[in-house]
Amino acid sequence: MIKKTLFQSFLLIFLFSCTSEESSHIKIEPESVGISTKKLNILIGKVNELVDNGKIPCVQTALLKNGKLVSFHTYGYSDVESKKVLEDNSIFRIYSMTKPVVSIGLMMLYEKGVFKLDDNVSKYIPQLNDLMVYDSTEHANAKDPIKIIDLLRHSSGIGYGWSDNQYLNSMYSELWQSKNNEEFVNRVSEIPLFTSPNTEWRYGVNTDICGYLIEVLSGKSLDQYLSEFIFKPLNMTDTHFKLPDVKINRFTSNYVFDESSKKLNRLDKYDSGSYSNITFFSGGGGLVSTTEDYIKFTLSLLKNKNYSNVRLVKDETLDLMTKNHIPHLDYPWGKGVGFGLGFSVVIDEKESELKDNNGTFGWSGMAGTLFSVDPKEELILIFMTQRNHPWGEIHKTFNNFAYESLVQ
Repeated sequence: MIKKTLFQSFLLIFLFSCTSEESSHIKIEPESVGISTKKLNILIGKVNELVDNGKIPCVQTALLKNGKLVSFHTYGYSDVESKKVLEDNSIFRIYSMTKPVVSIGLMMLYEKGVFKLDDNVSKYIPQLNDLMVYDSTEHANAKDPIKIIDLLRHSSGIGYGWSDNQYLNSMYSELWQSKNNEEFVNRVSEIPLFTSPNTEWRYGVNTDICGYLIEVLSGKSLDQYLSEFIFKPLNMTDTHFKLPDVKINRFTSNYVFDESSKKLNRLDKYDSGSYSNITFFSGGGGLVSTTEDYIKFTLSLLKNKNYSNVRLVKDETLDLMTKNHIPHLDYPWGKGVGFGLGFSVVIDEKESELKDNNGTFGWSGMAGTLFSVDPKEELILIFMTQRNHPWGEIHKTFNNFAYESLVQ
């Protein structure tokens, strides 16, 4: 365990990669920002147990308080079979943690007055006009058009291909053959909606459509737009849709946990080339990134301007994005939680299954990555691994012990 009394810049932090199975650093004196060193070490031990018990192949965590990196921890293997050690600068599939990035990107255009949240999506994407709603006997016209706000808050009636409706599932399965965002949206336009817009919260490919909307409104491809307006300003040098060849050795393998054998099975080897020839830039789940890069992104989401030199959106826009936009709809993924514009948001901390505060916002990715931003505590939590859903209790373990490390 390395203890330092002065906060180091991210550049210096990542000049050193880990040389063993565990790399754990406490960056400042935790008590100086209201965190217990003893409890923080317990947290590190708990997440290590997830690896040691074979629940996940690796873990990388970051805890920031008051804009300062208090703890950065790396443990396990980026490829279990070859015993390839996870490094501090390893690159992860962040899947749906792409969504908050793209949502911020779209709201940057909103701030410029390019569109209004209540605009019909078909105003800019004509293919999404006059959509039908699925019915077992015949398809019916949707009662209302999809608005841009419906895409951001997942109330469009569009879903994913993992529903109980096998007919629609089969249609969604063809989406991922698309060569670009325009083709993707064209395919979506041919699939009936699950429900009429603004009548149900349903997780779906909405943010992929937001990615195409960015292309239409900006005249740039999604990767160019994010690079120019988010990644370069924040110096997020390791966040990509297409992984450069020189970085493949830093990439991680992805796994799924087999409940019958209680073992991890590898789904995608780090050097398989699965991210080497990308032409479809999925706004809903296509990015790979590092913990360091995502730290930079999350710091820009705290209002204190001392925490990030780059402000992606104004404070009032961030307030708009992180308030509950579905008070009239049921959110099926946890009590005490609602959904904003690109983020889940805690609306009743007493009902929430996690130890958090009202106003805490964040999201996760299919391979087990997770982040949360608590404006009240000015606390940022980031958890990186590569185990596909379902995840069991891994996030709850990390979140709750992280909050227990706060000195009351």
